[in-house]
Amino acid sequence: MSGRHLLLTAWAFAPARTSGVYRAIGLANAFAARGWEVTVLTAPRKLFSDEGLIDASLSAQVGERVRRVEVPFSSGLYASDVGDWTRAQARFPELWGAVRGLPFPEAGFGGWRRELVRAAEEIHRARRVDVALGTASPSVDFIPGWHLKRRHGVRNIMDYRDAWTIDVFTGGRNPRATRRAERWESRLIESADQIWFVNEPIRGWHAAKYPRSSERMRVVPNGFDTIDGVSPAVPLVSAAPDRPLTFGYIGTINHGQFPAEELLAGWVRARERSPELARARLVLRGHLGRTGIAGEHLESFLQRGSAVGITYEGPVAKAQIPEVYATFDALVLALASGPGVTSGKVFEFAATGLPVVSVHDPSSAASAVMAGSPAWSPSASMAADDIADALIAGAAQARAQTDGSRADAISWGARWERGHQLEAAVDGVDRLLSVNGGGR
Repeated sequence: MSGRHLLLTAWAFAPARTSGVYRAIGLANAFAARGWEVTVLTAPRKLFSDEGLIDASLSAQVGERVRRVEVPFSSGLYASDVGDWTRAQARFPELWGAVRGLPFPEAGFGGWRRELVRAAEEIHRARRVDVALGTASPSVDFIPGWHLKRRHGVRNIMDYRDAWTIDVFTGGRNPRATRRAERWESRLIESADQIWFVNEPIRGWHAAKYPRSSERMRVVPNGFDTIDGVSPAVPLVSAAPDRPLTFGYIGTINHGQFPAEELLAGWVRARERSPELARARLVLRGHLGRTGIAGEHLESFLQRGSAVGITYEGPVAKAQIPEVYATFDALVLALASGPGVTSGKVFEFAATGLPVVSVHDPSSAASAVMAGSPAWSPSASMAADDIADALIAGAAQARAQTDGSRADAISWGARWERGHQLEAAVDGVDRLLSVNGGGR
């Protein structure tokens, strides 16, 4: 047992079901498995339950050595119950929001800085923190590490599971990034002992932007999660020739990020060209946006899709994901296009061993993950005919897979298990602490 103490700041943590939660759980478990004591600073559960953002099954995935500490949080972004509003917030909501954001330049989250600093100090006084790790977004999650490094010399790691001032879809500057945010990002990166990124394009952009800190930057990829030791791998059950194929997608369906129109156009074209696809189904599972309620654009897509074999069958609890994968013959990896886009789902899809049809720009970082898979059918572009080509190829793979080829695909995808992905990163933290007596 190491006896070391990690302070992990993750605005959302189990049982919240929102972006970044799986990575945060994986990070906490990876350190706990090495004998670290792990304390997680996170927003209150009530905040997420009030918004319908809870997956109770996630709590069972958290290791016993992980302690969750709720830090008070208030924001106009997460305040659906007006009965909880202060008088000032109710009378002057825009002014209230601006004042709340003064401590840190991040709309909706900046006001959390003071509470995070207070909580980090209390935790450090009670049990010395050896390493502080913030996983963002929101980027205010980086504040406890920056504060403890500055005040107490605690080792500080920034985990960019997203990006702050860079647009991952274009590789250019985020148009919403303010000059104050740029200055804060520079200050935080300069102070960090390590800076982690989920893929090479995002690391490379930041290395070019902050060359003096580039040697402390590294890629720490996402991965798939086992649930009670069970991976998403799907044993082969050969489809009878007369049974229509079922393609599947599991993941959040966000307007503007999920390529709904391109997927629909490609699916329709494939049905026109292929008798196999003409009788196939595409089943979509997952939450519709952050709230789970489809907006006008998504509702239109789902209505039009229902006429051509595309059905939406609701969200899936984390614990149920393996059994849902087992109902599919092939998967459709539909992602927003952009060189910095990977998505955690690509690793899980790869681990199933099912044929995977990529519906995203070939330049996406997800392509680098799937390259070499024996069960991958990438689309050459986002044009309808190219997507149709990939779907037809995926259907042919689904019909042709044998026990041996399915086993090969499962074996290939096993490399992306999250704990395995994080081993080198935890090793690097151990080495970091071995320098200068652990940095004390």
